[in-house]
Amino acid sequence: MHRAAPTRRLVLRLLAGAALIPVRAVPQEAPRDQGIGGTGARPDDIPGEGDRGIGGTGVIGTIRRFGSIVVNDLRIAYPDDVNVRIDGVPARAADLRVGHVVHVVAHADAGGLATRRIDVTREVVGPVESVRGGNLMVLGQRIAAAGIAGRWAVGDRVAVSGLRRPDGVVVANLIERQADGPACVAGPVRRDHDGHLVIGHLRLAGADTLPVGRRAAVAGEAAGGVLKVARASDTLHFPPGLSRVSVEAYVGRSRGGMTLGSGLEVAGQPDAAVPRRGSVRAVLTTRPAADGRLTVEALRLDDRGTGPDRNPLFERAPDRIDGRGLPGRGPDGFRERGGLGAGNGPGNGPGNGAGGGFGIDTRTGPGGFGGGRGGPGGFGGPGSVGGSGGFGAPGGGPGGFGGPGGLGGPGGGPGGFGGPRR
Repeated sequence: MHRAAPTRRLVLRLLAGAALIPVRAVPQEAPRDQGIGGTGARPDDIPGEGDRGIGGTGVIGTIRRFGSIVVNDLRIAYPDDVNVRIDGVPARAADLRVGHVVHVVAHADAGGLATRRIDVTREVVGPVESVRGGNLMVLGQRIAAAGIAGRWAVGDRVAVSGLRRPDGVVVANLIERQADGPACVAGPVRRDHDGHLVIGHLRLAGADTLPVGRRAAVAGEAAGGVLKVARASDTLHFPPGLSRVSVEAYVGRSRGGMTLGSGLEVAGQPDAAVPRRGSVRAVLTTRPAADGRLTVEALRLDDRGTGPDRNPLFERAPDRIDGRGLPGRGPDGFRERGGLGAGNGPGNGPGNGAGGGFGIDTRTGPGGFGGGRGGPGGFGGPGSVGGSGGFGAPGGGPGGFGGPGGLGGPGGGPGGFGGPRR
């Protein structure tokens, strides 16, 4: 089994996260089905194991590193024979890629977290319909793809992994060539001006039972801007007994509280960190009720930039954000110096901003996030959590998580969760 050896205290720190922003919970009106659309665990697939402290954790987010998988800053081990599904189709662990958005149910194991099933949902699989600068149109879905490796032409068949903003744009993490198979799309179901069900700008035929406003995953044959749906799913329940669910998403405000671009429904009132217009990428810590409803307890803004020697992390295409009055921003809405985003240095330099953030580490061996146990790049090793140049150690620089001027303020040490390595 690919397994890390973090301490219980460290995993709790990661789960709580630095710079957690409290969110006011509100009572739920009625039971709601939660899901990321047609893939992942069902109650009869993976039984819940109850509340085991850091165990029983549901996770929806982007694979950022390997050596196990690192999702939402949680390192999750898995066995060689892990059950993998991509868009509902059986696959292998070797098919997983940095940038895939996964759904995982993880439990405490040997001081860390482990899972026996990983579900990947690509936001859209189909032909490229137009290319304009760093933007694509794929099967009626608008894709922000600037900085993503690859060249694409009209007619290319691709699979896009990423997170959807509330305005419908999919911010791509990864674009892969896809030779064959059904057309697929996942996202909130809406009605167009003619009353037809749509996801993005793709009309759905034969899916009249899908509930409007909720996330769905559909597959079938596409032609002329219409998808003839052969397979559809509108809900995904987490197994009972989970203690937490960690969700990565673009978050905006709505009349009822918060809205997630993915279409996943959560309850809670946003605090000042969520802009009045537009959306921000964040990791939400939620508590599931016995009936599966999710209530947001805290959120952490994902404001990580990239170093000059790395590929850009994820394109943050314009989203008409009104940042005035938000923490760390001046009266004009732009960031003040000393907060996240202020620095331009290499690595985790001052500010953790453009040219100075975490980036994606695609390495699978020593030196990646999760090399050998205690070795380079693993927990406690150089360049890792608790290691030299990683979270909680010198090298984060002023303005990083927990560092002076950064989220978490003084006391976390220079740029890290817990100061220099002990």
